[in-house]
Amino acid sequence: MKIRTATLGALAALAIAASGCAASPTGPSTWKAGVCDGTEGVTVVVDWSENLGDQQLVRCALGTPASGIAALQAIGLVVNANAPDAVPGSVCTIQNLPVGGYPACWLTEGYWSYWRAPSTSGSWDFAPSGPSEGPLVAGTVEGFAWAPDFLSDGPRTGPDGNPLP
Repeated sequence: MKIRTATLGALAALAIAASGCAASPTGPSTWKAGVCDGTEGVTVVVDWSENLGDQQLVRCALGTPASGIAALQAIGLVVNANAPDAVPGSVCTIQNLPVGGYPACWLTEGYWSYWRAPSTSGSWDFAPSGPSEGPLVAGTVEGFAWAPDFLSDGPRTGPDGNPLP
């Protein structure tokens, strides 16, 4: 019994020591702050508008995400977590906003409008397909702007990452 107890104690101590010294398993980064350089990835612009906290975010999703939704996830944002009844393939909430989830998005408060630009020197065009479509092309720009009352002129940040006039 003493040997078994000592062995278990030694194994527990070894496991604790190893966990404290081991490198964290974060893996390679899937994004960087700001716009992408050339074709290193897809630039993603998110505009929460005045109604959802008045924040804007620009990040580069490294590589070529499979879709606009995959690009949002690649830059570390949570999509539809509080909207389990959202239409499949749609963006109802980003970072749990709007708080009401579905049906606040799409039916009563507004929706996430989806925009695209061919490059960071281009201009916004309303996306001709939904955010679940792809694949995306490196060097392009994806934009998401909350459209309160279902009206949107696109993100207030340009495809180049700078505020629009």
